[in-house]
Amino acid sequence: MVQEKIVICEDHPIYSKGIEDYLQDYFHVAGNFKTGAEAVHFLERNEVDLLLLDLNLPDLNGIEVIELLHAKEIAIKIVVISMYNDKMLIEKCKKLQVHAYCSKHVTNAELLDILYNTTEGEFLVDSTLKGKMAKSSAPISSENFESKIKLTARETELVPLFSKGFTNKDIANQLCVSSFTIDTHKKNIYRKLDIKSAVELVNFYHENF
Repeated sequence: MVQEKIVICEDHPIYSKGIEDYLQDYFHVAGNFKTGAEAVHFLERNEVDLLLLDLNLPDLNGIEVIELLHAKEIAIKIVVISMYNDKMLIEKCKKLQVHAYCSKHVTNAELLDILYNTTEGEFLVDSTLKGKMAKSSAPISSENFESKIKLTARETELVPLFSKGFTNKDIANQLCVSSFTIDTHKKNIYRKLDIKSAVELVNFYHENF
């Protein structure tokens, strides 16, 4: 049986390596890239069946990668895997003809099942997102969803710590950096998410982590 070719685009090295190690038993992993630009460059020059794409990347965000692939008319099945479970992001990906959207809480077995069963014209989500979307009766927010996928890996790491009430000094000691560095990260997070208070940050954390 000929294995389908898959490319992974994920900037977190430990997560990326873990996914690659698991999938290589079932797919031919043609590439594993940390940036959207690297992935697009490779896909322009190589025929690949599947792209497993994170939204939070250091250069182009995942949405921009998808739009660029469409603009370049690169035919590939796209499965988004993201820590963000915001309904607006999921609907945006569906409109962009993404084939599936998975939370990073998805099990390896369910992710594999979704990758095997992606088909044209059908949009799949994992079981954790089905439950969340079914329970959500609120209209989709008009907020700028792209701000949520502009966070750096370090900022993403800090959101749960801030939301759980750790002080800048606590976090600085834990990460062996200065309090000034942590304060700078916090200001950047507030700016990128367009929030003004700790309460808003906690709400963001519960909605997206």
